[in-house]
Amino acid sequence: MWPFTRKQKISMGAISYSQVDITEAFGDNERLGPEDWITTVPLNATTKSPESMGLPPVGANTDVVYRIASKLSELRETISIRNDGVYCPVCHIANVKLDKLRMPCPKCGRELLKFGWE
Repeated sequence: MWPFTRKQKISMGAISYSQVDITEAFGDNERLGPEDWITTVPLNATTKSPESMGLPPVGANTDVVYRIASKLSELRETISIRNDGVYCPVCHIANVKLDKLRMPCPKCGRELLKFGWE
């Protein structure tokens, strides 16, 4: 018998994220140019018990959100992932150009963090 035919339940606590925001749909990056920005959505607003998955609590202040996002970005930066870009978890914007990583956010001036589109 093929070993993957049975369904296995995974504890939601075993799942964590490598960023604190997402976009509305997969493939949003495909229509963006190098100077275009897209609005992102905080994952903690759509996740039950966000803290248990490494996300900031709903209503956390911007310093807490950015600190958590920065730590996740550092982890993501150790991995080469095709099509990664950058984002600001405070201003909730993303861009497709990875060479903007750690450059100032055009809105708030904080360093841009690594963002995954897939």
